[in-house]
Amino acid sequence: MSLEPIDPFIVSAPGKVIIFGEHSAVYGKPAIAAALSLRCYLLVIPSADTNTIRLQFPDIELDHSWDKSSIPWKDIQSLLYYDDKGHPVPPSELVSGIVDKLSDALSGFENNIHHIACFCFLYLYVCLCKESQPGMTFIVRSTLPIGAGLGSSASTAVCLSTALSKLGGWIRDPHIHEKDTTPKQDIPDLEFIDRWSLIGEKCFHGNPSGIDNAVATHGGAVMFQRSSVPEKPSVRTNIRTLPAMKLLLTNTKVPRSTAELVGGVGKLNGKYPAILAPILDSMGSLVQEAYRVMTHPDFDSKETAVLRQLVNINHGLLVALGVSHPSLEKVKMIGDDLKIGSTKLTGAGGGGCAITLVNDDADEPVIHQAMLEYERQGFESFETSLGGKGVGILFQSDIPDDKKFNSESFCNYANRLEIETALAVENVPEWRFW
Repeated sequence: MSLEPIDPFIVSAPGKVIIFGEHSAVYGKPAIAAALSLRCYLLVIPSADTNTIRLQFPDIELDHSWDKSSIPWKDIQSLLYYDDKGHPVPPSELVSGIVDKLSDALSGFENNIHHIACFCFLYLYVCLCKESQPGMTFIVRSTLPIGAGLGSSASTAVCLSTALSKLGGWIRDPHIHEKDTTPKQDIPDLEFIDRWSLIGEKCFHGNPSGIDNAVATHGGAVMFQRSSVPEKPSVRTNIRTLPAMKLLLTNTKVPRSTAELVGGVGKLNGKYPAILAPILDSMGSLVQEAYRVMTHPDFDSKETAVLRQLVNINHGLLVALGVSHPSLEKVKMIGDDLKIGSTKLTGAGGGGCAITLVNDDADEPVIHQAMLEYERQGFESFETSLGGKGVGILFQSDIPDDKKFNSESFCNYANRLEIETALAVENVPEWRFW
């Protein structure tokens, strides 16, 4: 594909929550993660100086630029692999030679988060873009809480992978709109984005599972299952057709250590294997039932009612594993008292976030009453939805003149609500998807 002049565009990808099967997934059972309507947004716009590459991330106070000529392009080019169609092939691990060649361009950062964000960006840039690509400015905004187990880094990696794949000429432009039916089959462009975003996730996390970036790329939901054989990859099944369901996400803001919680379940399992084995087996069976329901060809209110029952059961099983927390039980108790839906912890537990799959007949004033009560407890709640579209692009050329975007307005959105009002998929019909 030839490189053409690029008009400004915005890429967006969703965060994720694990809805069924956390912890039991460690023991080879399946789990299901689903997309959130809380998303990351990346504006790509030509730089004033065509020799300058600039990355801005206002939410973490990052603003850094590179001169294109300072990058050792020829040395890096010799370390890349291409398939028989000439497309760059993502390696199974980060290439140490490329990491070394980028070290000078990534020196001098005092803030580790800034260093990692720039590392992810620059690594993907040199793999996916050509030296001849005119300098661009990349501005990241996110409505996802950072560090809350909601896939914010994967959402960012998918946005970067998509934007850089487009600039490199490796993918076609999307054409499906939000209300259009999503194809059931895998899309080659999305597979390309997914594989390269996993490389971005490795820059962030070292050895990620690949689930977060898969959900952020494909949308809907993903069922995944670790292989019992270390050399074999995990089994992953995309559920791209899952319709959006109303969800209340509550961040208790209670810090937790995933490693400690996973280790605690391991010790319990070692001490009482005959007791824990049936619990873990039950969680595996629950996920299989959830998958059957979520892939129902006529998914409707009957299916969401079943999913709410499974949410309650799954939370009870997680409580039995000892990974809940008084803050999470408070979230569930308030939601149950007000009858807004079914609530469970999500992720590692021990604090962190809870999700409430909202009842079809829940009144908005009652939902807001619950959110106010959560706020009084020191929690933060988000009205969002589960499922829906994956990564998409909003082209400047598709937008009416009175709604054209620019870097100043994009940087100046004051909060999550302003970003969503201006850019959310459900508010802007011009978004396009694969």
